[in-house]
Amino acid sequence: MNSIFEKITIEKSLLYVLIFIIIVFFGFVFYLFFGQFTKNITIIAPIGGEEWETGKIYRIVWKAKNIDKVGIVLFKGTEPQWIAKNIYGGVGSYEWKILPGYPYGPNYWIAVFEYPWKKGNKIAYTKNSFSIVFPQTANCDGLSVGNEWPYLPSDLPNLRRVFITEGKYKGNLGGLEGADKICQQEAQKLGFQGSWRAFIGGDDDKDTAIERMKKSPRSINGIFIYAKPALTLTRGATCHRLLAKDFNEFLRKINNPLGKNEEKLEDNFLANLDKIWIGRIGEKSSKNCIPILDILKIESFPLAEKYSYTSTCQNWTKEEKFVPGYPSSSIPPPQFPTCYSIEGKSTPSVSIGGLSMGLIGGANEKNFTPYYGKSCDISQSLLCIED
Repeated sequence: MNSIFEKITIEKSLLYVLIFIIIVFFGFVFYLFFGQFTKNITIIAPIGGEEWETGKIYRIVWKAKNIDKVGIVLFKGTEPQWIAKNIYGGVGSYEWKILPGYPYGPNYWIAVFEYPWKKGNKIAYTKNSFSIVFPQTANCDGLSVGNEWPYLPSDLPNLRRVFITEGKYKGNLGGLEGADKICQQEAQKLGFQGSWRAFIGGDDDKDTAIERMKKSPRSINGIFIYAKPALTLTRGATCHRLLAKDFNEFLRKINNPLGKNEEKLEDNFLANLDKIWIGRIGEKSSKNCIPILDILKIESFPLAEKYSYTSTCQNWTKEEKFVPGYPSSSIPPPQFPTCYSIEGKSTPSVSIGGLSMGLIGGANEKNFTPYYGKSCDISQSLLCIED
């Protein structure tokens, strides 16, 4: 009897061992097919609460599981700004030099995500917000040397700050005075003190952008700098990147090849430079019959829609696409102003357009131009200059 019981006990033990092996085996299989291939990202640094200084290098650290490439962005409840893209996820860290031009202040977050981004990708955020702050230094020389372009202190005489509005506006700006008011309001919103005006021209020769600048307290004199400070000095002054040493150089910047401006202009300024209402720069600028360049080469559009009899959205009071009465089925059709196409063909002009900054040229060589005709129903920024 004992031998039978012993045999049963051994068989039970073997059964338990077999069940244990099966459980371990399926657990391992489950890990391989579900755990091993699960994607995940965790940010290790920053953890939040840090103060990272402009001009210094900091390590962004993450742990990525089964993710090939990652992208890194900075954000503060607005449009994210790229820090890095197309980085191998397994590297686990990125040394970020906070160059001048990044935003500063509290409540910034970093996100690391599966790159390239698409819906359903994994993404991780810093656990808490951190701050980007100015270092306290004595002068702007470190910025100038480190970034290979000049930075000037705000207490240098005869500086004129320049910025591009964050807001986008259609052609009805409320006239030239309304454009100036927009610049003043946006300057105050951004914390820029002083008096500001829009660099934009009207219909009359006495109201071109250059003539309006000459009517400002300092006329066209001054050294032009970016309004946004890049550094605060120990004496309280701020450092600003040089835009142009004089007005003539400033005008050249808005006519430069794209490649040349990429070397000279701050990234955010450059990205918005071709999306600005500019109007008539000087008395030689066209007063009427400007081609709407965005549709000029589209054959399906009627020729009449490719030309505007106004070059300033009717002195910046119109935001419609076409003149009243167009399109029309009435007989006889209404009369519209006549223009001549580039080929010399006579055509009615029914679009309402304005001169704008834009990019022209082929893929290999693009140039900025202040003579790009755009329809008044699109929304663009303004270029604002300190009086």
